[in-house]
Amino acid sequence: IDSKDYFEFTPSILRTLVEPAHSQKIEVLHSDYLHKAHLVKDMVVSVDDKQVATKTKKYPYDYLIIATGSKYNTPVKAENLIKATRAKELKGYSEKLTKATSILIIGGGIVGVELAAEIIEKFPTKEITIIHAQSELIERNPKRARDYARKFLEKRGVKIIFNERVEKFEHRVYTTNNKNKFKSDLAFLCTGIKPNYQPLESCFINCLNERKAVEVNKYLQVNGYSHIFAAGDITAIAEEKTAQSAEKQAKIVIKNILHREQQKPLAEYVIKTRPMVISLGKFDGILVKDKIVITGTIPSLLKNIIELKTMLRYH
Repeated sequence: IDSKDYFEFTPSILRTLVEPAHSQKIEVLHSDYLHKAHLVKDMVVSVDDKQVATKTKKYPYDYLIIATGSKYNTPVKAENLIKATRAKELKGYSEKLTKATSILIIGGGIVGVELAAEIIEKFPTKEITIIHAQSELIERNPKRARDYARKFLEKRGVKIIFNERVEKFEHRVYTTNNKNKFKSDLAFLCTGIKPNYQPLESCFINCLNERKAVEVNKYLQVNGYSHIFAAGDITAIAEEKTAQSAEKQAKIVIKNILHREQQKPLAEYVIKTRPMVISLGKFDGILVKDKIVITGTIPSLLKNIIELKTMLRYH
């Protein structure tokens, strides 16, 4: 059951804003590769320990995998505030971006940095401002990576405002907690994520932590339920929420459902620091693995290879 009928390679979504045609390279219909699955395009409204209910029907289950993901936690409500989450949404804003003169990016984490780099590479004359609540960009990464991202953007004219948080929007003006005002033609929300927990709240409230993420054991079973598993951004696992980590968790979930059926010992999910590629446009980037940082063209080439390799699996 999914709210959309296609798979999307999330790490390449931002490219579609400046190259709308790129969405064709990173999207594939579920029906093109899930040949033995019954696909339901619908919105789940509630879940209990025996069935899942959508707006139109109820689905009983023997096993359940919760992979509802996450969304951006919106600090302000505004009509022209764009959530940088899906290629089809961004594709619709491509024309507006072309016409815009001033662009505001709220959040200087990985998504905000990658988005700013994509825009400034394609449109070097546009005025781009990043407002970030922290004192450094991509603050959870090594210093060399943080410095490289900042220098890359500032060298290309991107203005970066640190230690401020957008709290109010009115008449195309965004106001921060320091009462500073920023006017823009277009704004993108790239702040922290919030788990999509709503369908779980009625019956699984005791399994959600303070962030409303699902607590799981070392086998990725939802606490207290041996036949219910969770994977991806929805989990309360303390690690970077990346597509790579979600794939690793999915493999453990699959293995453990098979092992339960075969009455074999379950496999543990081991948290690891995995390599991360941060794109800075088409031809530059940052590769981070533990304390090792590689910058320049190699990371950008590597991300293109990862995208190609991932999409080939679905064709």
